[in-house]
Amino acid sequence: MTLLIFSGILYLIGISIILILKPYLMFAKDGKWKEFGLGRNRDIYTWMPFWLFAIIWSILSYVIVLVFASYFGVAGVSNKTEVQVANESIEPENVSLKGMKTPSTLIESIPKKPSSSDVMKSGYYILDVNETVKKGIPKYIYLGPEAPNLIYHNTVSAPDTE
Repeated sequence: MTLLIFSGILYLIGISIILILKPYLMFAKDGKWKEFGLGRNRDIYTWMPFWLFAIIWSILSYVIVLVFASYFGVAGVSNKTEVQVANESIEPENVSLKGMKTPSTLIESIPKKPSSSDVMKSGYYILDVNETVKKGIPKYIYLGPEAPNLIYHNTVSAPDTE
């Protein structure tokens, strides 16, 4: 909150100075504000009207206050933090050596699952729909080494031709 208060004070000081000085860039000779316009009559138009200056100055005043606050440590904006680190080390007790294996020994100790080509006999299989639906993993039933004589019932009947 103090950042906003300080930046607000700096903003008001800057705006007050501009309104007192009335520079030719923002104000006409008679004291009226110039409008925004590029490549037009310089007596009436300018590239930096007062409202644009007010917006830019508000951002700049906040950034200026933020930089000073972070440098001097105002209102908790400081980046300087001290952390105490203990110098003593804790020795492990009753540590299992199982977890201290090297990666190569870990790979060797993992039991290998037999691949599908090792387990499956050559021959004909059919998908067990009930087990597949239950477990989500396809399960096949071995039918034998010879081609089975399967009869499929058509759910769509062929049109009668007379």
